[in-house]
Amino acid sequence: MTKLILVFLLFSTTFSFGQKLDFGLSVGTGKSYLFESIDRTVNVNYGVPISFMTEIKFTPKDKNWGIKLRVHNVESTLKGENWVNKTPLNGYINSITTSLILENEISKKHFSYGFNFGLGLTKETIQQQQYYSFDKSVQNYTSLSVGGHFTHKISKDFDFQILPTLLWQDPFKTIGYLTGKRNANFAGEDLTMTINFGLRYRLTK
Repeated sequence: MTKLILVFLLFSTTFSFGQKLDFGLSVGTGKSYLFESIDRTVNVNYGVPISFMTEIKFTPKDKNWGIKLRVHNVESTLKGENWVNKTPLNGYINSITTSLILENEISKKHFSYGFNFGLGLTKETIQQQQYYSFDKSVQNYTSLSVGGHFTHKISKDFDFQILPTLLWQDPFKTIGYLTGKRNANFAGEDLTMTINFGLRYRLTK
């Protein structure tokens, strides 16, 4: 994924002359691990998450489609019991997803809107409170994201953005579970939904 980021930055820097390059920063909330949260057969409680998002987007001249590099950090508290190994839970769960995203944007005079989708790599960390004898758990997996955006121009260089996002975590294991070829795991394969609010700055016009 590091090489992918470097390739994107080199590509966007090389071809940004005469093109459009934007940087975005946003914060929000939502609902993490939707299916496990609503499953009444397990004792797991995910707190209201905090969502941070950093993006850089390259758009070719006179085109509606652009490519975006996104780093999305979602963190929430975690309490209950790990129903796989029957260990207590009292800490937090954090996921950092780095994605390459294709985005369509329809521009009007003072606002724009559109949708996006992409593929990324997620690093998920479960960290217990210090008084629990439980090592930090880390796993990596692919994720798919689908989302939209509404952008309102507030100045020559800045836009206000609303960014709803649906993140499908570990889709390959999810399909394996649904087809009966894999057992379900704690956290991991699930859906997380967030809505972020933030600013976008035009690096090049």
